[in-house]
Amino acid sequence: MIIGLTNQKGGAGKTTVAGHLAYWLSQRGTVIVVDADAQQSSTNWMKDLQLPCKTMIDPDDLFDELPTLAEQYASVVVDGPGSLSETTKAILSRCDLALVPCKPAGLDMHSTSKMVRILRQARELRGGMPNVGLFLNQAKKGTVLLKDAQRALDAKNTGFPLLKSMLFDLQVIADAPGQGTTVWGLGGATAKRAAQDFEALFTEALEVANG
Repeated sequence: MIIGLTNQKGGAGKTTVAGHLAYWLSQRGTVIVVDADAQQSSTNWMKDLQLPCKTMIDPDDLFDELPTLAEQYASVVVDGPGSLSETTKAILSRCDLALVPCKPAGLDMHSTSKMVRILRQARELRGGMPNVGLFLNQAKKGTVLLKDAQRALDAKNTGFPLLKSMLFDLQVIADAPGQGTTVWGLGGATAKRAAQDFEALFTEALEVANG
Protein backbone atom coordinates (compact mmCIF):
# COMPACT_ATOMS: atom_id res chain seq x y z
CA MET A 1 0.00 0.00 0.00
CA ILE A 2 1.23 3.48 -0.89
CA ILE A 3 0.22 6.19 1.59
CA GLY A 4 0.89 9.80 0.69
CA LEU A 5 0.98 12.64 3.22
CA THR A 6 0.01 15.68 1.19
CA ASN A 7 -1.01 19.28 1.69
CA GLN A 8 -0.31 22.51 -0.11
CA LYS A 9 0.94 24.34 2.96
CA GLY A 10 4.23 23.79 4.74
CA GLY A 11 4.06 23.33 8.49
CA ALA A 12 0.88 21.26 8.39
CA GLY A 13 2.65 18.35 10.05
CA LYS A 14 3.20 16.01 7.11
CA THR A 15 6.71 14.95 8.10
CA THR A 16 5.89 14.40 11.77
CA VAL A 17 2.87 12.27 10.92
CA ALA A 18 4.67 10.40 8.13
CA GLY A 19 7.50 9.42 10.46
CA HIS A 20 5.19 8.24 13.21
CA LEU A 21 3.06 6.36 10.68
CA ALA A 22 6.11 4.63 9.23
CA TYR A 23 7.29 3.57 12.69
CA TRP A 24 3.79 2.32 13.59
CA LEU A 25 3.54 0.35 10.35
CA SER A 26 7.04 -1.10 10.85
CA GLN A 27 5.70 -2.93 13.90
CA ARG A 28 3.24 -4.69 11.60
CA GLY A 29 5.23 -5.36 8.42
CA THR A 30 7.90 -4.03 6.10
CA VAL A 31 7.86 -0.31 5.37
CA ILE A 32 9.88 2.28 3.49
CA VAL A 33 9.63 6.06 3.64
CA VAL A 34 9.92 8.08 0.46
CA ASP A 35 11.05 11.62 1.23
CA ALA A 36 9.61 13.77 -1.55
CA ASP A 37 10.23 17.05 0.26
CA ALA A 38 13.31 19.05 -0.75
CA GLN A 39 14.04 19.80 2.93
CA GLN A 40 14.68 16.06 3.48
CA SER A 41 13.60 16.15 7.12
CA SER A 42 12.25 12.60 6.93
CA THR A 43 15.54 11.28 5.55
CA ASN A 44 17.50 12.41 8.61
CA TRP A 45 14.84 11.23 11.07
CA MET A 46 14.52 7.77 9.49
CA LYS A 47 18.27 7.25 9.93
CA ASP A 48 17.75 7.70 13.67
CA LEU A 49 14.80 5.31 13.64
CA GLN A 50 16.76 2.82 11.50
CA LEU A 51 13.97 2.65 8.94
CA PRO A 52 14.64 2.47 5.19
CA CYS A 53 14.17 5.77 3.42
CA LYS A 54 14.62 6.94 -0.15
CA THR A 55 14.83 10.58 -1.21
CA MET A 56 12.85 11.15 -4.39
CA ILE A 57 11.64 14.59 -5.43
CA ASP A 58 11.48 14.24 -9.19
CA PRO A 59 7.84 13.68 -10.30
CA ASP A 60 8.80 11.24 -13.05
CA ASP A 61 10.88 9.17 -10.62
CA LEU A 62 7.97 9.04 -8.19
CA PHE A 63 5.54 7.98 -10.89
CA ASP A 64 7.87 5.23 -12.12
CA GLU A 65 9.30 3.92 -8.86
CA LEU A 66 6.46 4.02 -6.31
CA PRO A 67 4.71 0.94 -7.77
CA THR A 68 8.01 -0.97 -7.70
CA LEU A 69 8.59 -0.08 -4.05
CA ALA A 70 5.02 -1.18 -3.27
CA GLU A 71 5.91 -4.62 -4.59
CA GLN A 72 8.96 -4.80 -2.32
CA TYR A 73 7.43 -3.45 0.91
CA ALA A 74 4.09 -3.96 2.61
CA SER A 75 3.77 -0.18 3.06
CA VAL A 76 5.28 2.83 1.33
CA VAL A 77 4.86 6.12 3.21
CA VAL A 78 5.46 9.21 1.08
CA ASP A 79 6.25 12.50 2.80
CA GLY A 80 5.08 15.06 0.27
CA PRO A 81 6.21 18.66 -0.25
CA GLY A 82 4.38 21.71 1.07
CA SER A 83 3.12 22.77 -2.34
CA LEU A 84 0.69 21.82 -5.08
CA SER A 85 3.56 20.98 -7.40
CA GLU A 86 3.98 18.31 -10.03
CA THR A 87 5.59 16.27 -7.26
CA THR A 88 2.36 16.33 -5.27
CA LYS A 89 0.35 15.39 -8.36
CA ALA A 90 2.70 12.48 -9.03
CA ILE A 91 2.16 11.21 -5.49
CA LEU A 92 -1.61 11.42 -5.91
CA SER A 93 -1.37 9.59 -9.22
CA ARG A 94 0.19 6.59 -7.49
CA CYS A 95 -0.91 6.45 -3.84
CA ASP A 96 -3.68 4.21 -2.54
CA LEU A 97 -4.44 6.53 0.36
CA ALA A 98 -3.91 10.27 0.58
CA LEU A 99 -3.80 11.57 4.15
CA VAL A 100 -4.20 15.34 4.45
CA PRO A 101 -3.24 16.97 7.76
CA CYS A 102 -5.15 20.21 8.36
CA LYS A 103 -4.32 22.78 11.01
CA PRO A 104 -7.40 24.53 12.44
CA ALA A 105 -6.30 28.02 11.39
CA GLY A 106 -7.61 30.47 8.82
CA LEU A 107 -4.74 30.43 6.31
CA ASP A 108 -4.35 26.68 6.59
CA MET A 109 -8.03 26.10 5.94
CA HIS A 110 -7.81 28.26 2.81
CA SER A 111 -4.89 26.22 1.49
CA THR A 112 -6.72 22.98 2.27
CA SER A 113 -9.57 24.04 -0.03
CA LYS A 114 -7.08 24.15 -2.90
CA MET A 115 -5.78 20.72 -1.92
CA VAL A 116 -9.32 19.36 -1.97
CA ARG A 117 -9.68 20.54 -5.56
CA ILE A 118 -6.52 18.68 -6.61
CA LEU A 119 -7.74 15.56 -4.81
CA ARG A 120 -11.02 15.69 -6.71
CA GLN A 121 -9.16 16.00 -9.99
CA ALA A 122 -6.90 13.06 -9.14
CA ARG A 123 -9.87 10.87 -8.26
CA GLU A 124 -11.65 11.80 -11.47
CA LEU A 125 -8.59 10.87 -13.54
CA ARG A 126 -8.06 7.61 -11.64
CA GLY A 127 -11.65 6.46 -11.45
CA GLY A 128 -12.14 7.04 -7.75
CA MET A 129 -8.60 6.60 -6.43
CA PRO A 130 -6.88 7.43 -4.18
CA ASN A 131 -8.93 6.96 -1.05
CA VAL A 132 -8.72 10.18 0.96
CA GLY A 133 -8.72 10.99 4.65
CA LEU A 134 -8.61 14.54 5.98
CA PHE A 135 -7.64 14.94 9.63
CA LEU A 136 -7.08 17.76 12.07
CA ASN A 137 -3.55 18.24 13.34
CA GLN A 138 -2.16 20.45 16.12
CA ALA A 139 -5.70 20.99 17.39
CA LYS A 140 -6.56 22.66 20.68
CA LYS A 141 -9.52 21.25 22.56
CA GLY A 142 -12.58 23.39 23.12
CA THR A 143 -11.52 26.26 20.84
CA VAL A 144 -13.69 28.12 18.35
CA LEU A 145 -11.07 27.48 15.67
CA LEU A 146 -11.39 23.73 16.16
CA LYS A 147 -15.18 23.80 15.87
CA ASP A 148 -15.02 26.04 12.80
CA ALA A 149 -12.48 23.72 11.17
CA GLN A 150 -14.64 20.65 11.85
CA ARG A 151 -17.57 22.34 10.16
CA ALA A 152 -15.51 23.54 7.20
CA LEU A 153 -13.95 20.12 6.64
CA ASP A 154 -17.17 18.16 7.00
CA ALA A 155 -17.65 15.66 4.19
CA LYS A 156 -20.73 17.57 3.04
CA ASN A 157 -18.44 20.49 2.18
CA THR A 158 -15.35 18.68 0.88
CA GLY A 159 -16.66 15.41 -0.49
CA PHE A 160 -14.05 13.55 1.56
CA PRO A 161 -14.26 12.03 5.04
CA LEU A 162 -12.91 13.99 7.97
CA LEU A 163 -11.43 11.41 10.32
CA LYS A 164 -12.92 11.42 13.80
CA SER A 165 -9.46 10.92 15.27
CA MET A 166 -7.24 13.99 15.50
CA LEU A 167 -3.85 15.02 16.81
CA PHE A 168 -3.59 17.71 19.45
CA ASP A 169 -1.04 20.46 19.91
CA LEU A 170 1.33 18.60 22.22
CA GLN A 171 4.96 19.62 22.58
CA VAL A 172 6.06 16.02 22.91
CA ILE A 173 4.99 15.36 19.29
CA ALA A 174 7.10 18.25 18.02
CA ASP A 175 10.05 17.20 20.19
CA ALA A 176 10.22 13.55 19.09
CA PRO A 177 11.93 14.00 15.67
CA GLY A 178 14.61 16.25 17.13
CA GLN A 179 15.39 13.56 19.68
CA GLY A 180 15.63 10.94 16.97
CA THR A 181 12.64 8.98 18.22
CA THR A 182 8.83 8.84 18.22
CA VAL A 183 6.34 9.46 21.00
CA TRP A 184 6.47 5.71 21.67
CA GLY A 185 10.12 6.14 22.61
CA LEU A 186 9.48 8.94 25.10
CA GLY A 187 8.32 8.67 28.69
CA GLY A 188 5.61 10.48 30.57
CA ALA A 189 1.84 10.82 30.53
CA THR A 190 1.80 13.31 27.65
CA ALA A 191 3.80 10.99 25.41
CA LYS A 192 1.44 8.13 26.26
CA ARG A 193 -1.55 10.30 25.39
CA ALA A 194 0.04 11.30 22.07
CA ALA A 195 0.78 7.65 21.29
CA GLN A 196 -2.86 6.77 21.87
CA ASP A 197 -3.94 9.57 19.54
CA PHE A 198 -1.58 8.35 16.81
CA GLU A 199 -2.80 4.78 17.27
CA ALA A 200 -6.43 5.85 16.89
CA LEU A 201 -5.66 8.04 13.86
CA PHE A 202 -3.68 5.40 12.00
CA THR A 203 -6.19 2.65 12.73
CA GLU A 204 -8.99 4.82 11.36
CA ALA A 205 -6.87 5.81 8.34
CA LEU A 206 -6.34 2.17 7.41
CA GLU A 207 -10.08 1.62 7.58
CA VAL A 208 -10.49 4.41 5.02
CA ALA A 209 -7.74 2.86 2.90
CA ASN A 210 -9.62 -0.44 2.87
CA GLY A 211 -12.79 1.28 1.71
